[in-house]
Amino acid sequence: MPSIQKVAASVGAMELRTTDVPKIKPNEVLIKVRASAICGSDLHLWQWDESIRGKLLKASDQFKHGVVSGHEFCGHVVEIGKDVKTIMDDPNVKLAVGDFVSAESHVVCGKCYQCTHGEKHVCVNDKIIGFDRDGCFAQYIALDSSCVWKNDADLPFEIAAIQEPLGNAMHAAAHFPLKDQRVAIFGLGPIGMFCAVIAVIHGAKQVIAVETSPTRIEIAKTIGVSNIIETKIIPFPDEKGRAEERARITKLVRDAAGHDGPDVALEMSGHADAMVNAIKCLRRGGKLIAFGLPKNQAFTFDNYSGDVIFNGLTVQGIIGRRIYDTWYKVRDLVRNKKAQDLLRKVISEVAPYQDYPRVFEKMLAGKASKCVLDWGKA
Repeated sequence: MPSIQKVAASVGAMELRTTDVPKIKPNEVLIKVRASAICGSDLHLWQWDESIRGKLLKASDQFKHGVVSGHEFCGHVVEIGKDVKTIMDDPNVKLAVGDFVSAESHVVCGKCYQCTHGEKHVCVNDKIIGFDRDGCFAQYIALDSSCVWKNDADLPFEIAAIQEPLGNAMHAAAHFPLKDQRVAIFGLGPIGMFCAVIAVIHGAKQVIAVETSPTRIEIAKTIGVSNIIETKIIPFPDEKGRAEERARITKLVRDAAGHDGPDVALEMSGHADAMVNAIKCLRRGGKLIAFGLPKNQAFTFDNYSGDVIFNGLTVQGIIGRRIYDTWYKVRDLVRNKKAQDLLRKVISEVAPYQDYPRVFEKMLAGKASKCVLDWGKA
């Protein structure tokens, strides 16, 4: 079968290779991939950022072999292991050959303290497909049945393929109630965009966004973002310029929100200056969602005591999706026709899987939002 693999510890180094169709274990399901979406973490993989190196080096045995990338997809069941009894943590959901499915990308152990206390999304032994093991940028994927999510048969494939990152956004944006809230989103990457859609659908009073990319700003205008503030990334050596830009953005966000700032801020970019801005713009007693990953894995609070402690902020880190609570919330969202229409505006392109180098470069250049690879003719 064709597969897109990370094959070396360097920038790019992703190749379309032929490999064997995986053989399933008794507890696994074989899925023929219909479409797979490119995630921001796949872009980190392409750029060979520090944040993802350890997983790939281990999975590839120091690149003695390639690793099939990708963890967002939809497809159809073609084989079911003999020990598969249930999926989606629901004994009433039965799986059959031909079913249209997507998947939770975190393969959890089911045995650790977190797994046995309703916190599978922070399993201490989790493995992520496309990083710790082969992923879905391939014609077929074998997957533990505990990860399989059964879709509505009529769900459009391009929407079905993005439910995993949409779940990230749902876990982040809906962690705190959004109805009638003033929400500020820092970073309009695809998941930031999805957060904006969720905020709109969930009845936020106001959605403010801060972004650098003109392409993403134009998309945001079509999905209900009421105030869009364009910012610029100042080189780190220019401390004076960075401080001035942070102050400018903080004031603009607070002015746009009114009162003494937004109720909820979602930091989705991972840039240290955006994190400072998100903290400083919030009203007293406000709530901060921390989702973005800094490239160098480090962040220093600008004024921890004054901005966080004395302002009584709630800071919530977000990883993955709550399994499977978040997935049910996503299913409700994607059944909403207005939400489907808004989500399609975030999907910049559905391209043949063979075009992946062009699509990766387009996304890295900031000229696209979410992109989906079509495996329908593989």
